[in-house]
Amino acid sequence: MESQIIKNEIQLQAACAIWFQNNMREQRGLFRRVKNETGLKGDYGRRIGAENRTTGIVAGTWDSFFMCEPIVWIEFKFGNGSLSPVQRDFAEIGKKIGWRFHVIRTLEDFITISKIYFNG
Repeated sequence: MESQIIKNEIQLQAACAIWFQNNMREQRGLFRRVKNETGLKGDYGRRIGAENRTTGIVAGTWDSFFMCEPIVWIEFKFGNGSLSPVQRDFAEIGKKIGWRFHVIRTLEDFITISKIYFNG
């Protein structure tokens, strides 16, 4: 595996998605990202935020998931990033119905979890 310097959460997500597509070929399409943030400011950001809420995008939903049994949710955190209270609430609700949750901080974490759930 080629070593790369990852500088932020978006780069971590991208590295993991690319690794999955290139290395878990039989499971392509079973790793999905949830578009749950905008990061936009001002009037445009408020409008997009309102659209998100009215279309069912809910704060606290984790970043990505594996389509397997049970559903496995993945939250990417870079550096010392921690789960927000609403992300912790989401995980608590999900655990009650059998979902699994993993916080990913490195590409190596993601590779390990991918291989566990997909016998890679």
